[in-house]
Amino acid sequence: MPLVTEMVHPRGLSFVMQRKVVMLRDVKHMSFPDIALEVRNLQGENPTAQCVSDYYDKFNARLGRTRSKYDKCGRKAWKFTHETKSWIIKELLKLRKECVCTSVTLQHALARERGIKVSSSGVRKVLKEKGYKWLKRSGKRVYSKKDKAARVRFAKALLRLTNPELREKLSLSMDGVVLTMPPQDATARYNYCRFGEDHIYRLPSEAMKPDLAGGDAYGKQAALARCVPLWGGISAGGFAVVCFHKSKKLQVEEWLTLLRSGGLKKTIKSLRPVKATGPWHILCDNESFLHEKQANKLYAKVGFKMWHCPPRSPDLNPVELFWAWLRRKLRALDLKDAIADRPVLGKMAYTQRVRRVLKTKKAQTTAKNIALRLKKACRLVVKSGGAAIKG
Repeated sequence: MPLVTEMVHPRGLSFVMQRKVVMLRDVKHMSFPDIALEVRNLQGENPTAQCVSDYYDKFNARLGRTRSKYDKCGRKAWKFTHETKSWIIKELLKLRKECVCTSVTLQHALARERGIKVSSSGVRKVLKEKGYKWLKRSGKRVYSKKDKAARVRFAKALLRLTNPELREKLSLSMDGVVLTMPPQDATARYNYCRFGEDHIYRLPSEAMKPDLAGGDAYGKQAALARCVPLWGGISAGGFAVVCFHKSKKLQVEEWLTLLRSGGLKKTIKSLRPVKATGPWHILCDNESFLHEKQANKLYAKVGFKMWHCPPRSPDLNPVELFWAWLRRKLRALDLKDAIADRPVLGKMAYTQRVRRVLKTKKAQTTAKNIALRLKKACRLVVKSGGAAIKG
């Protein structure tokens, strides 16, 4: 089995320890002598305070490590064959459409498929050589003329409503989300906590490539044991949970049971709608189970009027912005756990963390403010002719 290795100087710090130095300095504001007592070099010894200070000063936030001079740091030259380099790039182009493909992902794939063991830093060197950088994927979707026309019609109809009429009609902006827990692997955990799910290895020229734009597939690829699926909604009254469910997709029977038991009705009432007894308008996307015949009968019976967004238009459903805020908040808490060397929470404990965050005053205030920004988003859609808008 061919083996490719990289030797870092034994008195140097690993990439994980380098990041720990920065976190202890920036987050906990510790002095360099104190930080030196908290980290270990590759020999298992405490480095000097001067060594720690040098690593902190030279740390590159974009790379997630200190940029070293290869001819002075004790590293051996890497030797990747042309065939191996080509394989890494082909695997990247395939995997980045299916999951968050990091250098660790490619490192494992190379060992599994080709029997070649390398460190993730070697993979990053190949990607950098080929022009691929760890950048944000495009945040804008590409729409057809038909989709743009539908988006403009929806936005204009909403803008014709007065603020009191919109407050009455937007009883609930509802959608589902799959929240993911940090992975166990230390490097993957730091990447997840620092960057989340919106970065990708791509060429700078691929910023608006259609097949890389839009939503992320990370929640679909993560194991169910690391996922917390949730349906919820916001209005000018704040945020309320519709339900936590077991599988990644809410099933038809679960939805029908929720309607029959009055769960959705309780959710809307908890947000203090304008009409205390209905009928209520619910803004939602175009999930198939929302259009079921039995569900439509229950809507009419209870007094729900489903108000559907145009296809592939998360920017016109305010709750999507709330999910983005929730992910950032949870990642900040995950990063604190990683810095403190606390183990990754189990699924039950993580679900409780999500519930606590959602009940905070900050979460409720954020939900109210986002719900009131729907008209602003509609004005931007009309101004752009139906094209995607930021956020």
